[in-house]
Amino acid sequence: MADEQKVHLNEADLEWNVETSPKGRFEVYEKFLSNRLVAPVREQPSFASPDSPLVRPRPFEVDIVKVPPGKWAWPRHYHSVQWEYYIVVSGHGEMVQESGEPSIAMNPGEHIIQPPGWIHTIANTGDEDLVYYVVADNPEDEHCYYPDSQKWAAANEVYRPEKVGYWDGEE
Repeated sequence: MADEQKVHLNEADLEWNVETSPKGRFEVYEKFLSNRLVAPVREQPSFASPDSPLVRPRPFEVDIVKVPPGKWAWPRHYHSVQWEYYIVVSGHGEMVQESGEPSIAMNPGEHIIQPPGWIHTIANTGDEDLVYYVVADNPEDEHCYYPDSQKWAAANEVYRPEKVGYWDGEE
């Protein structure tokens, strides 16, 4: 089977992708597991309607993530339509949520779900790497908002919108 049709991998064979912010507060290591896997859709008998939408190549993404002690994974943000499911493997940390909301403990064996619109980030509060899997439903029309810096992210671009009048550019 060609590499572009790879249906199996071992995460130990993948290199960590490292992202570090300029001042060092944020540092995250990721292995993009499911993005490396592609399987052809198999024709199988189904009760699905012939009008049902096409099957996406991967209706979810799975990554393994490592955050060093004292570091944060990403700035606080929320997803417009994406759901995320976290499974903590090792280490200790917290999922920091919206201001005024309590943090969620991240300890080995914890499972956490984040629906769209819930502000969150992850901080390693322990003395060893915090390691977890994140499974996301990978919607095609996803946007993220970063409330602390008032930025938006969409289609691999980060921007700040400009305030304009409602009718601006319409006539």
